[in-house]
Amino acid sequence: MTAKEYLSQVRTIDIEINTKLHELYELKQRSLCVRSGTISERVRCSNDNSANKIIDKIIDLENLINREIDKLVDLKAEIHNKIIQLNDSRYRILLIEYYINGKTLEQTAEIMGKDNDYIRHLHGWALANFKKTYNF
Repeated sequence: MTAKEYLSQVRTIDIEINTKLHELYELKQRSLCVRSGTISERVRCSNDNSANKIIDKIIDLENLINREIDKLVDLKAEIHNKIIQLNDSRYRILLIEYYINGKTLEQTAEIMGKDNDYIRHLHGWALANFKKTYNF
């Protein structure tokens, strides 16, 4: 695994969690589908799954999301602890903003008061320093 792949795990897990949260939202919306009508006529949900199956899926997905959030929190702490040990404060700020806080390189450039080209170069230097420091 490269230094970039190692650091990018945070961003990847975060995206996966957000995807699952969207899926959870959709399942919850389906569970709210109400069946109503009179004895002579029934209006059915477009979803054929029973309410119990949807609730089971919701619970399973919530448990999965919680496990992934726990993993993300642990990984962020591990990576953050490594980043803050780098000697150059520019590298620390850039890597934390980009990989831990999920900012784009453009947003990081703005935070640091630097231009985008400089930040792209600094990112490469920071990764090289991280790789050298932690033998990736």
